[in-house]
Amino acid sequence: PAGGRHWSLPEDVFNRERDAGRIYFGKSGNAMPTVKAYLSDGRDKVIARTWWPYRSTGGNQDAKKEVLGILGEDCEFITPKPTRLVRRVLDIATHPQSIVLDSFSGSGTTAHAVLEANRQDGGNRRFILVEMEAYADRITAERVRRVSQGYSFEGKQKTELLRRRITWSTLKGIGKLLDEVQKTENLHGHEWDSIKKKVKDEELIVTGERAVTERVEGIGGSFTYCTLGEPVELDKVLSGETLPPYDALGAALFHMATNRALDQSQLRESDDYLGRVDEQHVWLIYRPDLDWLKSPQAALTLSRAREIAETDTKSKHLVFAPARYVSQKMLADEKVPVEFAPLPFALYRIDRS
Repeated sequence: PAGGRHWSLPEDVFNRERDAGRIYFGKSGNAMPTVKAYLSDGRDKVIARTWWPYRSTGGNQDAKKEVLGILGEDCEFITPKPTRLVRRVLDIATHPQSIVLDSFSGSGTTAHAVLEANRQDGGNRRFILVEMEAYADRITAERVRRVSQGYSFEGKQKTELLRRRITWSTLKGIGKLLDEVQKTENLHGHEWDSIKKKVKDEELIVTGERAVTERVEGIGGSFTYCTLGEPVELDKVLSGETLPPYDALGAALFHMATNRALDQSQLRESDDYLGRVDEQHVWLIYRPDLDWLKSPQAALTLSRAREIAETDTKSKHLVFAPARYVSQKMLADEKVPVEFAPLPFALYRIDRS
């Protein structure tokens, strides 16, 4: 790239796309490269506009009504974003396998929009939501639960299925537009009581509507709700100023070793066991007690390694411990499938006297 610019795609991906003829360098052949997007890629809306009027994306009042309909009139969240707005972003910026991150997720509109997009095109988009406020469970996560699993509601439920701007070019190709409308009705007609079509502000809008008196059916999808524990501050651990509880340190080490979240239901502190991922078990020899950590009890020994291996002789075992009395070579020679991983506690000197 030229000075001051950077790769918009990984270089190997860019080169592959260029070789496939999917990179456009302008009419002159030396303009700034642009990735070509085709309808066959599953994107039926690929042109981003700099101005999205209310008629296209809705407004905060619509969003507020939507959230109240899902969570009830006592929901105190007053600034939700319209689902239609986020859907518009997803139409332009994602493909059916995208991962969507919302670091300030508020009322959970992003997750709602992702689930709707997946239902409409059969995609497998995934979302990661982050919310630090106290309402994260009762509003953010609860909205996603209700939208995916269903919720009580009285009134009329509406979901926009298709929106197309009416121009002279559209009218000249009216047959194509009518086919698209018919395709939308055929695909989603069974999901709604009726499919409404109207032209408003030079746009054709196709909406699915159903009367709901007791419960709105969920649109599918699932998610895992996680909370963060107290931070494990390594510098304070090294100085001995603070010692995190077993489960907190175990969660951090388990994720570091496996790139997976620790399942607390697997954890057995009394056995020094954290859990299993695929064909590997993870263990942690640790107590939040400085004197204990300096004692021989905190070290991995050959006998302890054998005990650990005996719990599952066909799998590997990763053991975190402050120290060890057995080398990795000896473990290999003895055919004990245990790997030692030292805890970062330089101050914990095992008393060998």
